[in-house]
Amino acid sequence: MKVIVSGGGTGGHIYPAIAIAKELQSRDPEIEILYVGKKNSLEEELAKRNGLEFASLRVKGLPRKKINKDSFLSIYELIKGLGDAGKILKNFPANVVVGTGGYVCAPILLRAQRSHIPTMIQEQNAYPGKANRLIAKNVDSIALSFEEAKKYFPEDRNMIQTGNPIRKDFQSMDREESLGKLKMPHEKPIVLSLGGSGGQESTNEAILEMMEDSPTLSFQLVHITGKAHYEDFMSKVPEEYDKESYKILDYSHEIPDWLCVSSLVVASSSAMTLAEISAMAKPSILIPKAYTAGNHQWHNAKSYEAAGAAFVIEEENINGLKLLGAIQSILLDKEKSISMAKASKSLSHLDAAEKIADEILRIAK
Repeated sequence: MKVIVSGGGTGGHIYPAIAIAKELQSRDPEIEILYVGKKNSLEEELAKRNGLEFASLRVKGLPRKKINKDSFLSIYELIKGLGDAGKILKNFPANVVVGTGGYVCAPILLRAQRSHIPTMIQEQNAYPGKANRLIAKNVDSIALSFEEAKKYFPEDRNMIQTGNPIRKDFQSMDREESLGKLKMPHEKPIVLSLGGSGGQESTNEAILEMMEDSPTLSFQLVHITGKAHYEDFMSKVPEEYDKESYKILDYSHEIPDWLCVSSLVVASSSAMTLAEISAMAKPSILIPKAYTAGNHQWHNAKSYEAAGAAFVIEEENINGLKLLGAIQSILLDKEKSISMAKASKSLSHLDAAEKIADEILRIAK
């Protein structure tokens, strides 16, 4: 059996595809998996890092605003991408094609549908992305993470609610082992702060304000800036700050370990970040990115806040003082912290990858 998985642009689209591929491989080592994405992209790096075969195609995202020159360039690239997808399917005759979002998956899914190959999409967010909404009308199955997303898809499509698939790493973590691996002290509570795979400028600015106003903390803050923002961030770091209180990283492949050792997580509210936070039963402070399509991160964050799992600060309101106050109010209130952790755990779907794999095998040609 041959399966193509595709999704890209951000870790939020890529990690679900990898989790699904790994689950299929665990079922039957004879299943052949091909990851399709853009050349020299994050999906290529992560797919190969996880031992998956990779094939590239050309594609460019459609502008979010009115039609302009970029719109025609995107359409031109999509046509070329469809041609690339045809060649990929000729060389790798898939029994099923699975998309996890991002414009990169559109050509391979559309071409598969034209070739009468079964297709499936996995939607991570409460408000679906443009690519998944485009492809949905002819898809054989849709795996939803949030019930709220159902209304955005055609009623006649087969839909199952599965939650977001996460890597197996998150289900077998040991705090003491992770502390040793990360070379972190045991004495202070650890707060992990991150803005998704690309970072988040608003959170970076708030952390810089914290470093200026509170150079020493009663907890240890581990902040991940995002590779593109790291040099600028470090150029603004105040000279006098306690390096035992603040640990600054540009990126990390050890997110499962960092989540494991953390008492609290500060994050944007991408669906995959939330799934990983829930899998580890962590309370969180969520700062939804305001510029995401359909404002989907706000919808994601609010669903967690409504469940009592998170405290939400919108980007327009975030600053160092407010963020520090929110962190301290949760860390110092053990009852609140425990309650949020339990609510977070209740939102986890540890069997999501298994449910999606079952559905893939059901619809496969």
